[in-house]
Amino acid sequence: MQHISTNIISDFEFHDACFKLEALEGAVLTISAEHVNIHKNTEQNPCDTDMEIETAKITFQNFRVLSFKSGGGWIEDSNGNRYEVPQVIFEGKAAEEKLLHQLQEEITVFWLGTSENGKFGLEGMGDEPWFEVQFLFDAATIQWDSYKDIAWYEKAPFKK
Repeated sequence: MQHISTNIISDFEFHDACFKLEALEGAVLTISAEHVNIHKNTEQNPCDTDMEIETAKITFQNFRVLSFKSGGGWIEDSNGNRYEVPQVIFEGKAAEEKLLHQLQEEITVFWLGTSENGKFGLEGMGDEPWFEVQFLFDAATIQWDSYKDIAWYEKAPFKK
């Protein structure tokens, strides 16, 4: 791959990115990602604006899932009655299995970054209408060959 960024997750925006599992070999998680944006003024972006990457490969070394929180919110039945859906929290191996299931089909990422407690977090949707994952890793590498377009939020009507 032409461009490689290691351990600088903050150079990227993941809102509305699509992640799909490529492989999990031991504790090495590899995903393909579309709609990932890289910030302007970063080493890997020569442009004057945030740019969308064509397709990225993201590899996490020594990847560990700590928790997977799903559910929450409200559903409405055919009679218009609303019911609260309780949140369910999985930990350890069960949390990893829940995340891998989501990634096998493809997930849409709402947020990925460092949480308040210093762990990494991801919020998204897949088969689950919403879920949140906390995880750790020792190294993250993002690789890509080309840029697709200016980032969606840099275009009108989003840019202010």
